[in-house]
Amino acid sequence: MKIIKTTQLTKHQLAQINQLWNDEYPIKLKDRFPILLDGIDRYNHYFIEDKQQDIIAWAVDFEKEKQVRFSIIVSSNHKGKGLGSMLIKKLKEDNIEFYGWVIDHNDDLKNNGDQYLSPISFYLKHGFEILNDIRIDSEMIKAVLIKWVSIK
Repeated sequence: MKIIKTTQLTKHQLAQINQLWNDEYPIKLKDRFPILLDGIDRYNHYFIEDKQQDIIAWAVDFEKEKQVRFSIIVSSNHKGKGLGSMLIKKLKEDNIEFYGWVIDHNDDLKNNGDQYLSPISFYLKHGFEILNDIRIDSEMIKAVLIKWVSIK
């Protein structure tokens, strides 16, 4: 499988990513994908499609508050196949440093009623640092900031 990188998504791709977002993130974040990049000028989308050209994994990097930030989603049906690792590797190739907000608890439910499992161990495995002192703690989301820096 290959990663497709683009700065422009078709309406169909946007709809697929929004559906992936709604399926995989906690229900409290439903339909928030369209506002993720509001006011952002520089961003790159990375995605992986299956044989039917359905997006099964997606990531984005973008500049906000003088930091490169990222978000990543892998379809539950395709977790454990290395797709998330492929996307992280690509983000590392394209950025010398980047940050992301990660839910670090298992208290939220997804749209289908399943428990949302924190991906924090995935990021630790990939060399990210947890910035425990920088948190979001709101009704909508409770998350910690993570950081990856190239050691080159």
